[in-house]
Amino acid sequence: MPAEPAYRHRIAFGTWINDMRNEPLPLEQWPAPQLDDTTVEGITRTLDVISDAGYGYLDAFGLYATTNYPPDIVSAFDDPERARQVERVFAAADRRGIKMTLCLGVHTWGYDRIIREDPSVRGLDKDGNPHPHAMCGAKEKSWEYIDRLVRTMFSRHDFGAVHLESADLGYCMCPECAGGLGSVGYNARLNARAAQIIKAHSKEALTYVCPINWEPWRLGDDGKQHTFSGETLQHVIELSRHIDVFMDQGHHGRFISWDDVPRLHCDYGTSGGLWLYHGCRQDRLSYLVPYVRRLAGHIRDHHEHGARAALLYQGPMANPGVRVNSACGGRLLQDPARDPADVLAEVIQDAWKPRSDEALRRLTQLFLDVEEGYFGAWDTSRIQGIEPPGELMLGSLFNTSPDAATHLMEPYLDAEGRAACHAAWRGALGEALELREQFEDRAALEGIIRTLNVSLQLLATIRMAKGEKWLD
Repeated sequence: MPAEPAYRHRIAFGTWINDMRNEPLPLEQWPAPQLDDTTVEGITRTLDVISDAGYGYLDAFGLYATTNYPPDIVSAFDDPERARQVERVFAAADRRGIKMTLCLGVHTWGYDRIIREDPSVRGLDKDGNPHPHAMCGAKEKSWEYIDRLVRTMFSRHDFGAVHLESADLGYCMCPECAGGLGSVGYNARLNARAAQIIKAHSKEALTYVCPINWEPWRLGDDGKQHTFSGETLQHVIELSRHIDVFMDQGHHGRFISWDDVPRLHCDYGTSGGLWLYHGCRQDRLSYLVPYVRRLAGHIRDHHEHGARAALLYQGPMANPGVRVNSACGGRLLQDPARDPADVLAEVIQDAWKPRSDEALRRLTQLFLDVEEGYFGAWDTSRIQGIEPPGELMLGSLFNTSPDAATHLMEPYLDAEGRAACHAAWRGALGEALELREQFEDRAALEGIIRTLNVSLQLLATIRMAKGEKWLD
């Protein structure tokens, strides 16, 4: 029987609401909490792109709170201005046929204030000290807070899916929690119970679990990627009876081996093997990192190995690379066998409106050349990760000023790689300058020119500071 041609669950990952913002917040700590007109404009522009590209959901953390839900939960929704902005987001999504995801930290992410004001639910770290972020999963009162949050959220909004994440800020290590069950067993049980609570409130909502931080990503004793096996795998298989998708994102490698995917009782998903994390501080036109050809290869490979769900990272759509990555990704999820160059040309035709077939061909090739100019120059032997890179960070998460352009430095590019990348991008900039009159959307093409110009300036500065030859 032939394989299914499409991914069943195509989810756009925001990730935090201001990661999609088209104007930077250069002095803001991560994750940026504000929800204002500019935030909503960025989300709306993302909704335009993903609806056209065939995604079904938008997953975005931070609609109401980042780390500080109050103990009563409901007062988190009392700010009338924030509530108005959230309603705008849901209305925009509904008009475009996109369902919003409820992002639920299971006992972590959102409960800092609760455990300060109600220490009876605070978990313990591995040394037996009070955990700064995690509630204890063995305390029934902890589950009362989860139930209250889920009940309140579903009473206010028609969420189409729920993103469950239980370990990004750690988890309780007391003897009744991970201290007794082990990290995978404990997190699997947390998410299974949370999924049951969700299904009690909405049987139709898609539930997916992201296992980030359940175990470190590492190589096994055989030198191959470490994946769950034995008892830890059995815990995940049992969890898969209670959820719709096990979303094995793959920040530095997957937790489930391809051979074990058929053993799951739910669908299996990934984040497409490669993505750029933008944060909110970078100038939105200070980088150009398309990865359409590489994303296409991962999407096809993962589909052939049984993946039927995808959580693909988004970003500020004002950035031309972000736009093509997102738009092409959604189309490729619908037909992984498509030629990525054809998909890219389709996106460019819609987005930039070329005046001729030749202009379309040249701009398509420009994006492919920019991708190869960067990723083809990588020093892959030095990049940490079992399936490099998974997540490619643009700077640091935690900071309060604009970040360094770390994607242009080691371990990604060494001196030879920077020289090769500089030459490729300089050629692409020359091509973009020649094409600026060949497109109806002149402003969009100017965005490509600016991203290349700034990227080349950053490369030249790094090369000069390191004593590398940087003059042409």
